[in-house]
Amino acid sequence: MKKSADDYRRKDVFEFRPFNATRIEITRNGQTVTLERTKGQGENAPDKWKRVSPTAGDLDKEKSDGLLGKLSNIRVTSFVDSNAKTGLDKPAMSVVVKFDEGKKEDRATFAQVGNDVFVARPGEPGAAKIDAADFNDVMKSLDEISK
Repeated sequence: MKKSADDYRRKDVFEFRPFNATRIEITRNGQTVTLERTKGQGENAPDKWKRVSPTAGDLDKEKSDGLLGKLSNIRVTSFVDSNAKTGLDKPAMSVVVKFDEGKKEDRATFAQVGNDVFVARPGEPGAAKIDAADFNDVMKSLDEISK
């Protein structure tokens, strides 16, 4: 075989897409931000995203779409065999996304060590490395909607 096993592993961190996500829970620094999609009222009304916790409120469509897009587009750049030295024992962020009308769920835990960002998914061996710029973009988007 010319390819390694890593070449066949899933490179998308998340399976969900912005159009089918229904609930997002992001835990960072001991605080969980929960977002939920609500159906638009009236004919052809667009769905809206609301912040459920820590403080309830409507979200700006552009900001919520930005966060969803950035999360769903995170891709693995490489894999590591062990979680040792990845910082995943003290995660910087944990994400749970429910999608397909709540029938499916994505989970991922992120950690940063120096300039390296690692992610672990339940049921998968070791950890994966992602682009630090992608992680930082998600953190900035999260800061914007957490206000």
